[in-house]
Amino acid sequence: MKSQSIYSSLLLCILTFTHFLPIAAYKCVDFLDPLDPSKQAIVDCPPTVNNDAYVKPVCAKVREAYDNAGEEISKVLKLKQIIHVNATFTDLFDATILGSAYSARYMSLTSDDKIMRNYPQALVKQFSLTVYPEYNADDILASFNAGQNWWFRTDNETIGSDQFDFYLIVLHELIHGLGFSSSWGNYIEVADNQNTTGLTPNVNFNDDSQFEGFTERIFDKYVKFIPNGVSSTSIYYTSQLNESIPIGTSFNNISEFVTQIKSSPQWDYAESALLSATTNGGLTFIPAKNTSWNEEFYLESSIIPYVQGSSITHISLLYESTSDFLMKYIFNPGESMEYLIQRGGNYSSPIGPRILSVLESIGYETDAYPNPIIPTYEH
Repeated sequence: MKSQSIYSSLLLCILTFTHFLPIAAYKCVDFLDPLDPSKQAIVDCPPTVNNDAYVKPVCAKVREAYDNAGEEISKVLKLKQIIHVNATFTDLFDATILGSAYSARYMSLTSDDKIMRNYPQALVKQFSLTVYPEYNADDILASFNAGQNWWFRTDNETIGSDQFDFYLIVLHELIHGLGFSSSWGNYIEVADNQNTTGLTPNVNFNDDSQFEGFTERIFDKYVKFIPNGVSSTSIYYTSQLNESIPIGTSFNNISEFVTQIKSSPQWDYAESALLSATTNGGLTFIPAKNTSWNEEFYLESSIIPYVQGSSITHISLLYESTSDFLMKYIFNPGESMEYLIQRGGNYSSPIGPRILSVLESIGYETDAYPNPIIPTYEH
């Protein structure tokens, strides 16, 4: 089977510069009338930096990094359909942000255990379903911070101690966009401007503001919570939370909903999920059978307080010196992809076996896992 690729269908590269040049303004002569050369004006014309001379080469490096990341993913996944990435490279004016990527659309499909879950569009396209939900034009949305001090593999110089490897971050974020992402979060309390006391999967309301239950993502099917040493699956926690409020209950606003669910006994499970997500060793991922890694491993649960987007949806820092370094939640400046590969055991691919097992478990086909479980679409 010919493997398709993942690539940037749209690259928006915007660089903003501010230059302070200690050079006095020069004077120039403007001719105002082509028919009368005597009509002239003396104007200031200070030195101006040619941004195009910098922007174009940088954008070319950015695109090359996107393409190289796509090629790396295509080496390990047997993709039947091309994955389109809408990528933006612009100054985000926040020194704490390197980049981010998400599935442009999640789709509700029924897993083999008869539970409906949300699947990322990039994955759904690989199932070749006869009937499927309408696709978004883009599979993955990505944004990277042009305001960071980036190092590119084509720079022909050693990475600086204050630089980040752009290719490393792009590849990391694209893995998230493929589906390495949990639905569990503090969405409902944040929406009501409350402090975080519990975590829930995505909550669903219909057009009439009626509660339709919580829905986890396919990633969560393999997640296990271990608060206080007691193991429970994400599946069980989600089912319990769905008992908190009768399906079809109407709410006038988010505050009403939050008040009612937090007063239910099932909120204990949301609190337990938060405890697991903020306790070392509190979360594990149990891969599907016959994947590249057949033992459960820890997910990120060392961050206190809980941080949406960092907690849960990364592997534990316990594995940062192994071949699975790629999906840790934090990277240090001055560390190139090549350095991390060598430190992790000099493996041929930066996509380690634990990471690959996650992608295989949720449904991507690989040489090691050629028969993924394909969900059904009820329409």
